[in-house]
Amino acid sequence: MYNSKHRKLITLTASSIYIDNLIGGKVDICERKFISFPVDTPLSNLTILATQYGLLLMCIQGPSDQLILWNPTTNKFLNLCHNKPKSFFNIKADAIGIYLDSFNDVKILHLQRRMDDVVPHVYSMNTHEWKTLTFLKGSDYASLLYLWSNGPLCNNVLYFASPHYWAPPKSYMIAFDVVSETFSKLSIPQFNHVVTHQSCFFKIRNILHMFVVVKTNDINVKLFKFEDQGWLEVSSFTNPKSISFELWLNKFGEKGAQSWSFIIDWGIIIEIKIDMKDLQYLQDAETFQGLYKSHLLKRPFCHIHFSLICFLLNLS
Repeated sequence: MYNSKHRKLITLTASSIYIDNLIGGKVDICERKFISFPVDTPLSNLTILATQYGLLLMCIQGPSDQLILWNPTTNKFLNLCHNKPKSFFNIKADAIGIYLDSFNDVKILHLQRRMDDVVPHVYSMNTHEWKTLTFLKGSDYASLLYLWSNGPLCNNVLYFASPHYWAPPKSYMIAFDVVSETFSKLSIPQFNHVVTHQSCFFKIRNILHMFVVVKTNDINVKLFKFEDQGWLEVSSFTNPKSISFELWLNKFGEKGAQSWSFIIDWGIIIEIKIDMKDLQYLQDAETFQGLYKSHLLKRPFCHIHFSLICFLLNLS
């Protein structure tokens, strides 16, 4: 089980940012550390997009969204939009991922969706320059009816969920091989003649996972893992329920809780009851209780506002 002493939970609220230790999958607030953001901006303008290698990729939302790479340990940062057009990054349309190449260069992948095109940009921490890559051919990739999420890194591949707003069967995922710097389109779990909603991707023991809410006569939740280029069902849960953010916040770090929460692509928090076997499986997930403010909530149709943003940091 992954219980490293360097496993941290960073929490961003409208008034503060703080880091807690995670012990046995639970929050330990005894050594809570409050930190400050190095850019002068209201914390309510901040969103955490991704984390990798102890770095946080932040967005300062405003008339022109700013992309900030921040090391909360040293409090150093880079504005990745410096000297770029005001429209370079759009949190409602674009997707982001962080990876390390074969030369130990930390890189930022930015998938920019504008008009009918997806333009991939890669930033190098070694050269401090952006370069442009070639994306897949297709007329629908740039459509804002696809709600792209930011990409977790798993086995040298960044995966971007792309659920369709109106038609779940049209959903897919984009994979970016960080070694060859090439893209491919892959399937997600599909169900015939039923309505489905999906969570963001997350990792358990370096294997990609996702929840799918299946609506038939009853509502069920299925947990899938991605192995050998295919999705395998891991577990199934009955009687899920939607809960408010305030209720989830009240359970934050609750001892002995036998439940798990996650956000689906419509911005709704789903809670499932889990047994000891499922808890042992899920507690190694690289999101705290499966819940964080995801890029899927940036779509213009969603009016939910979360004041709390939680991400795991693995600090060396």
